Amino acid sequence: MSFGAEELAILLDEANHAPWESVRAALASIEGQPHPRVGWLTSHLTATKRDYWTQIAAATGTPAPDDAAGLSRLMAWEVDAARALSTGDLHTRLGGSENMTVSDVLRLNARHTAWHAGQIAALAHPVRLA
Repeated sequence: MSFGAEELAILLDEANHAPWESVRAALASIEGQPHPRVGWLTSHLTATKRDYWTQIAAATGTPAPDDAAGLSRLMAWEVDAARALSTGDLHTRLGGSENMTVSDVLRLNARHTAWHAGQIAALAHPVRLA
């Protein structure tokens, strides 16, 4: 399956920012003190996104994310960064044990983000027992 840069940017943007079923929507739905796991999940998403993009930058010669960027800034940055990738960049293999292309990693990134957005949303409204 092949996606262009624009389609990949849309996938990331939706997983990150869609008004429904995204990281931003899940975080916005938290009322009161968040579950402690939410902090771990947001830190994990930040670290994995930064790692994916650092690998992409090394393989393609494109800019890496700002080390000081938190999750919100990183999510906005990566949409623009994905949109700027060339077709050649998208087919570049990152190596490692998975031997994935940049396109493969960006699709993984979107799925991974959506997975954790669901976890955050579930933790936003814990079941209260009497």
